[in-house]
Amino acid sequence: MTAGEFSADEWIDRLARALPRLAEAQEPYLQEYYRQNPRVHVVYGGTDCDPPAFPLDDLQALYLMGHHGNASGEQEYYAPLCAVLDPVRSILRSHSTLERVVSRIIDRDEFWMEILSSGSVTSLTNLIAGLMARAAELSGDRFRAAAGELNAFLTPAGEVGSADVLAGLDVGYDAVLFYGLTLKERIEIADGMAMLPFEQARAFLDVSMVKELAPPGAVSHGWRSVGAVVRPFRWRPVFRRTGYEGAQEPDNPGPFFRQASTFLEVLAVAHAAPVLRLATLPHGIHRSAGRLLGGLNPGGSFSRGRSAQEFNGWDKCPDLAQEALAAASEAFADRKSERFGKMAPVIAWLCEALEGDGRFAAELRFVHVAKALERMYDLPERAISRTLQNRVSGYLGSDSESRERLKQGVKAFYEERSASVHNRKGKPSPQRNRDAFAKGFDIARRTLFKLLDEGPPDNWDELELL
Repeated sequence: MTAGEFSADEWIDRLARALPRLAEAQEPYLQEYYRQNPRVHVVYGGTDCDPPAFPLDDLQALYLMGHHGNASGEQEYYAPLCAVLDPVRSILRSHSTLERVVSRIIDRDEFWMEILSSGSVTSLTNLIAGLMARAAELSGDRFRAAAGELNAFLTPAGEVGSADVLAGLDVGYDAVLFYGLTLKERIEIADGMAMLPFEQARAFLDVSMVKELAPPGAVSHGWRSVGAVVRPFRWRPVFRRTGYEGAQEPDNPGPFFRQASTFLEVLAVAHAAPVLRLATLPHGIHRSAGRLLGGLNPGGSFSRGRSAQEFNGWDKCPDLAQEALAAASEAFADRKSERFGKMAPVIAWLCEALEGDGRFAAELRFVHVAKALERMYDLPERAISRTLQNRVSGYLGSDSESRERLKQGVKAFYEERSASVHNRKGKPSPQRNRDAFAKGFDIARRTLFKLLDEGPPDNWDELELL
């Protein structure tokens, strides 16, 4: 190695030897800091919360006080801490990337760090605290591992081996969080999209946010009924001497959010179960990557979707069914077709029938399904129930027995619809109400996917003769 040439291996080795000494030296200072700055500490337990986080903010504050001990008149008190902290700062400064952006003046170690066009001023001491926080999550030679990861983030993305060291920490997600189905594994959808169970997505989420959006009681099932539709992307931090917020425009996740919402709507109809879009979350990075880089995480924002507070989170939601997934995936793959465009209002109405809440939800769900049926079967303005019975039986039925069963299902649905909407006396039992709705929805669901797959018949009137 020639003079002035940077060696990543040597840099990692020096850092791995210095960090344990700093960890030992800072412990009594942290304890004294907690004594003078008591805080309410949350006790974590069970499966609904993330494990206790390393006190990153407190350590950053301690380093800052030690770094500016002269100004506060506490130079003597912090001298033992600075005796091991300053060499670590010097090692960090010697990295070829940081050497380029950090001031040559020793006491000035601030620079600009940007992730996905969201950035702020940070410092070498913030990175040291991040190394400590990340090392606390690891096992084995944890300080060396954390130093290796930091070097990989400081290294240009194209350099061989850097992505392997990060082992996925440089993967981020745009995500649509949903409630209503139980996933057990990652499922690929299309166009780089995937569905993740909550446990595979939680490193990119704030659990307190999930608790706010999901229905009460969902935690009783360990968030198994919460999942996310995601679009992964690779990212790397950008380091500059100075910068400003919004220096570059990040990729717009809007089209992905619309596609994910469309897929969830089709999947809900295929399952005949509500699948609620809780929130959209752009530009989420792994929590551990954010800690390693000193706490910078642009993925904390979210946009609310449909409220799930009226739903009973104590009931376990259905497992994702392969048959429904296949039907939804096939329809979604053809979402740009003319057939799908014509059925878009139908899909929306059927989702509203499943998701309905409020005082008049029971009545409105029949109205939404009836609108869907009448649109799909191109019904005239009169004799709706009778015409619909004939067209449904002719389009979906395969023999006389199945056609008669379909006719009776349509008849029961419309009778219950009239009783519910017009508030007739002597309403049937709640069970009969549910059975009639289920029959009507199943007919609408089967019709929708047949229309998407095959299209309508040449002449609906001819089906009435069967």
